[in-house]
Amino acid sequence: MKLSSKKLDTYLKDRELSGVVSVTEGVEILYQKAFGYRDMPNKTQNQIDTKFGIASGTKLFTALGIGALIGQGELALDTKVSEIDASFCSFIDPDATILNLLTHTSGIFDYYDEEVIEDFDNFYVDIPWYNLHTPLDYLPLFTDQKMKFAPNARFSYSNGGFVFLGILIELITKMHYRDFIYDEVLKPAGMLNSGFFATNELPANTANGYQKDSQKTNIFNLPIRGAGDGGMYTTALDMQAFWSSYMSFDILKKELTENFLETQHHFDEVVGYGCGIYKYLDNSCYLVIGSDAGVGFTSHHYPKSSLTISVLSNRTDGETGIRQKTQDLLID
Repeated sequence: MKLSSKKLDTYLKDRELSGVVSVTEGVEILYQKAFGYRDMPNKTQNQIDTKFGIASGTKLFTALGIGALIGQGELALDTKVSEIDASFCSFIDPDATILNLLTHTSGIFDYYDEEVIEDFDNFYVDIPWYNLHTPLDYLPLFTDQKMKFAPNARFSYSNGGFVFLGILIELITKMHYRDFIYDEVLKPAGMLNSGFFATNELPANTANGYQKDSQKTNIFNLPIRGAGDGGMYTTALDMQAFWSSYMSFDILKKELTENFLETQHHFDEVVGYGCGIYKYLDNSCYLVIGSDAGVGFTSHHYPKSSLTISVLSNRTDGETGIRQKTQDLLID
């Protein structure tokens, strides 16, 4: 497979992309370039190995953390919330299962309910963003709240549900969510340059996130550190390593991986949802996406050809349309 690099270069420059586009086929790099700046005022350029926020792309890694606990015998997909701690059952039905939470069908109260929020760029909660360091810090936001609906009543994309999965990871392991995910998911996947970094203490070669068409960063729009629903940072190279490891069963065992990739919900005749992951219903492509203030991220993997297309941007919606254009320029 080949790609028209010159045409893609022109398109990305015209789009004024700030980020990285990576196209690989197995271990072969078809295209991998960085554009724009990780520090815009100082014109510090993005690089191939720059770390970018992935917003809701984090949910897949939370799901895999739960998968690690299942592999350790701590949980099962049919474990009910009431079996873990009955005190949670004010904001979630006691019969809701781990599978319900992984597939957005639990009906749990959602602190960041995208079905009702109108202004995503100016959304805030009762706890200051700078005090939200771990999933357990979110627990007061759930206390005494009402669940949305009974389990399996419908699909409702739930940020709260994935924060709650992060809370369960911390309660069961007695570890910080971020440390458990690094040890049990990122390291086995070979994603050694990925992690959950505080926005006021970003490591070297990490991109600041910028709001659309401005040089304002996103540090006042997001929690100080990622939790179960968003906030992880990764690189294009680490995403390449991830897909190879996930599909080779290096993160979860084969049977559990296949369970996680099964279609649990149909959006339409083409796209569905598994456990923390979007997919084509014919299993030809798996994808993870994330969008937030200062973040635009997508990574598509085609298992039959081992083709991976990843777009990581430090602009709000900076990834929009780029994956499709990239795919259009591929030649068999």
